[in-house]
Parts: sequence; structure tokens; C-alpha cells
Amino acid sequence: MLRSTFQLIDGIGPEREADLWRDGVITWEELAAASPQHTGALDRAAQQLADGHARYFQDALTTRERWRLYADFQRETAFLDIETTGLSPANAYVTMVGILDRDGFTAFIRGDNLDELPDALRRYSLFVSYNGAAFDMPFLDREFGRSGADAGDSLFAHAAHLDLRYPLRRLGFRGGLKKIEQATGMGRPSELSGLGGFDAVRLWEMANDGEPDALSTLVRYNAEDVASLPRLTGLLVNEMAHGTPLASTAPPAFPEYDTDALPYDRGLVRYLRRASRYPR
Repeated sequence: MLRSTFQLIDGIGPEREADLWRDGVITWEELAAASPQHTGALDRAAQQLADGHARYFQDALTTRERWRLYADFQRETAFLDIETTGLSPANAYVTMVGILDRDGFTAFIRGDNLDELPDALRRYSLFVSYNGAAFDMPFLDREFGRSGADAGDSLFAHAAHLDLRYPLRRLGFRGGLKKIEQATGMGRPSELSGLGGFDAVRLWEMANDGEPDALSTLVRYNAEDVASLPRLTGLLVNEMAHGTPLASTAPPAFPEYDTDALPYDRGLVRYLRRASRYPR
């Protein structure tokens, strides 16, 4: 998909790109032949793509067009979602992080293996989140002492980041992740779909109080959220590429992850859902 993307060249915006496509100029090679002045920039882009430098393309494209990275970097993509004890990194902390890649789902849990997360993140070229730019990434940078003014201080400085919240809004989908899952039919039907962020906080508190299956229920809750991100990304990319030459290079569907393999406590879920309907 990136090899048909011309907006990473200085002086080529959406209208000029569309004009080139209509004139039959579809690939970097065809653009170089039609406009030799762009050869140097295209050669640099080709080398960056060959070297797997997704961050180069994030910096070269506007925020509106970064969804195009997914097709070329799907195999090096991590879908990410965190759970915390509150809404602000200033007075709350990370309880767990869920990562889904082509090898499956991994839970990084506070007090267990959360300290392994920074090393794990280095494996990826692209991160996909929902509202991660405003929530997940700042929390994790603060958690690991990387919250500086310089973007190079971030745990994610080496990679690109696609935050689904904003491009999905362009398609008319607004609100939280659960609402968009319902609107698109991309969420997995589950008892846990009725839970929310506050329930995740309560599950963590219950686990610390010794409730036997609270932690496994929290992990399953997180995994279901993470598992919906590849579906939403596929929807986004296909919709945005529709009717353009980019559609011919849309990526295959990401391997489906079966969250049913993860245990949870149905009694706890029913308790939390009742409590949310009848708050004290």
C-alpha cells in the first residue's frame, strides 16, 4: 500500500495524488518515471521500507493517512491495550498490559512480568491502539520513567503508532471502544462485553484482596478488548482504501485470536454487572 502512496513526497497532497492515480500513475516506479525530480525521495522511501523503518513513514505522512502503514507492517504490528487504577498517570498506575501479535496474546501483569514489557515492545514496528495517544502511551511512558518532553524518551519512539480513535471518527464512529464494537459488530459476544473501565479497576482491587479468579477475569476482559482491535483495523483500512488503487494492496485479515481459551469467573462478572445497574 505504501508503494502506491505519494503523499510522503514534499509537494504532493491528497488532490495531486488522486490526479496521478487517475492518470494511471500507481506505483513509486511509475511516479519516478513520470516525475524524475522525485526519484531521490522515492529511493529513500524504498530503502526505509526495505529496512522496516515504519517510524519514517509515520513522520512523512499526516496523521490522517497513517492508516496506510498497516498493510506493509502487519507482521510487525502489536495491538495494545492497558488497564489502570484511574484515568490520570499523575495519580494512578498501570495494572496490566495486553499485547496481541501474530503469535497470540500476552498479558503483562503488575507484580508478575510487567517489568518485561519495555524489552518486548522493541520487537515491533507498528503499534495499534484505541485512544492510545492520549491514554495508553502516556501511562506506560510514566510507568517506566520515559515521560520527557523529547519524543525520543518514549518507549514507542522506535516505532509507528496508529490510534484507531481518530480515523474511525472519519468513518462516523464515535465514542468509546465498546460503543464502536457494538456499532460495527466487531466485538465478540460475551458476558464481559457489559463491563467497563471501572469494573477493570474493581477486578484489580478484588485480586489484591485475595479474590481467587479476579485476576484471570481481568486478563480475559483485557484480551477481548485487544482482540477487537485487528478487526477494527481491517474495517478501517478497507473502508479508507475503497475506490482507490490502495484497495488492491489491502492486507489479509489478521489471524483471529480465540479469547474463549482464557478463563474467567462468571459469578464475578454477574456481580459486577448487577452492581453497575444498582450502584450504592
